[in-house]
Amino acid sequence: LREGMVQDIEDIDAVINQFLDFARITGEQSAASELDLNELVNSVVDRYQRQGKSIATRLGSVPRLPMKALAIQRLLTNLLDNALHHGGTGVEVETAAADGRVRLSVRDRGPGIPAAEAERMLQPFTRLNEARSTSGSGLGLAIVDRIAKMHGGNVSLLARDGSGLEARVELPITQAKN
Repeated sequence: LREGMVQDIEDIDAVINQFLDFARITGEQSAASELDLNELVNSVVDRYQRQGKSIATRLGSVPRLPMKALAIQRLLTNLLDNALHHGGTGVEVETAAADGRVRLSVRDRGPGIPAAEAERMLQPFTRLNEARSTSGSGLGLAIVDRIAKMHGGNVSLLARDGSGLEARVELPITQAKN
């Protein structure tokens, strides 16, 4: 009984923290700094790898962008947590620049999200029907979407050939100073 109560409290605490993160994003007043997205990716992925998580990276040449470091780290953490939770192994992170945008992709080999549900999954407190029995608040992807928009970008949830999901964040280069 005690173990069950401890787990319930940890789940409630995680949901409250995610809700607070969601609420804070809009009011976040910290200034953006010119940052290297690949350095942020390496820093976050390194934390997961120290915990024994397998995440592959393919980091392309990308310009420095005006970003809020903590917000982008939160964005990446939410995407990686989702990929590891739903996709298990085979999680990949890729960065690239093309057509005036920087692309950050997190890919997994989980069940994916039906195309008809992709836009809905970016709304707060939204989960797929199959996910209702698992822990989570339904805020992770909404937080990702809000952070991307705060940086002038957007999020797409795309089905992968075979199985899995690609969560793609695109940020404009036009604001970047090279």
